[in-house]
Amino acid sequence: MKAVTASFSEGEGTTKKNWGDDHMVDVDVCSLIKPDELIKVVQDLVKIKSINPPGEEAEVAEYVRDYMQARDVPTEICEISPNRYNVVSRLKGQGNGPALIFTGHMDVVSISEEERKRWIVEPFSGEIRGGYLYGRGSVDMKAGLGAAMVALGSLSKQGLIPRSDILLVATVDEEDLMRGAKALIETDLLSGASHVVVCEPTNMHLATCSRGRTWAEVNVAGETAHASREGAGINAINRAVLLINRMLNYSIPHQKHPVLGGSFWQATMIKGGIEPAIIPDSCSIIVDARLVPGQTPDDIWGHMQEIINDLGKEVPGFAADIKIVEKREPWETPDDDVLVCKLTDACQKADLPVERIGFLGTTDGTVFRRAGMEAVIIGPGDLALAHKENERVLISQLIKACEVYYLTMLAW
Repeated sequence: MKAVTASFSEGEGTTKKNWGDDHMVDVDVCSLIKPDELIKVVQDLVKIKSINPPGEEAEVAEYVRDYMQARDVPTEICEISPNRYNVVSRLKGQGNGPALIFTGHMDVVSISEEERKRWIVEPFSGEIRGGYLYGRGSVDMKAGLGAAMVALGSLSKQGLIPRSDILLVATVDEEDLMRGAKALIETDLLSGASHVVVCEPTNMHLATCSRGRTWAEVNVAGETAHASREGAGINAINRAVLLINRMLNYSIPHQKHPVLGGSFWQATMIKGGIEPAIIPDSCSIIVDARLVPGQTPDDIWGHMQEIINDLGKEVPGFAADIKIVEKREPWETPDDDVLVCKLTDACQKADLPVERIGFLGTTDGTVFRRAGMEAVIIGPGDLALAHKENERVLISQLIKACEVYYLTMLAW
């Protein structure tokens, strides 16, 4: 492993306790971060089956709390619903400048019996093969969470004090409705924070923009009748098909994003019918929409309402209503933002190529943005390997992530 050395002057906001030189500190990151400890932490996290739904993150929360407290980082564990806990650790800085958050979620998606058959290792083993650490949640996102834990824990254990507070935030429920992050921004636990590093998998590229997501249940009305009478009643399934076809042929008006492309929507679930011999009087469609900066979830559902209104004029008795389930706004952080610059510098010091990308999914970063924070997503792992058999993270990339987080914390 190549040594990574970084210098920080007092003017840059970083000193070290009891090191004698108050003006310059040379930090050999590789000598301060123990790869074996990092690997063990991620393995320990992967071995905990924190599946959501139903939401079984409590054991992970206890592990994160105990690990950070053992390294003298003040830590709070806060219950947001029965047996579901967020964890917030805060390493105090020297001054009162804006704080920096590193965040990761503790929940993982489930494994079906069919998927389990395709695994080459036990899915919750954390087994190492061919330079990869395997396991459900290794990519999404216990590698990123573990790297941030070890980086902040190492900083504290070594007595290094950043200029401003550094927070580690471990959340519940990101894989569902992001209840953990939503609960946190309603508290004062994140007070003073201006920026957040979301440690989701990006192959250690810098994601400075993210798509938004919104989904809704669209209920199409019909009228029941006996299926033996041709043309009787109003078939809600047939009318739902009309709506879906109109939706797919509708061009969402917006300005395409240079990195993220265009906004789009699609039907991802459909449910209708009572019995084989009854014309259905209702049919529900789940519509999932992905949107880019410059467009809001409300814009999307305004367009859907236009389609419903048009069909109402064209098809006698056509009726449908929209029940919005979730809204997640798209976002973008300027390339010259201070966090983007600090992370870019840290990547260069860690001998990583710097590539700016867009994040196609959604993360807790969307929620933290609502609290007025700028966000960047960067973390170990390939998102294409998440939520599927043989999920795995490259160990060399995991180590690089820890180095980058550590250097960014020191430079903040």
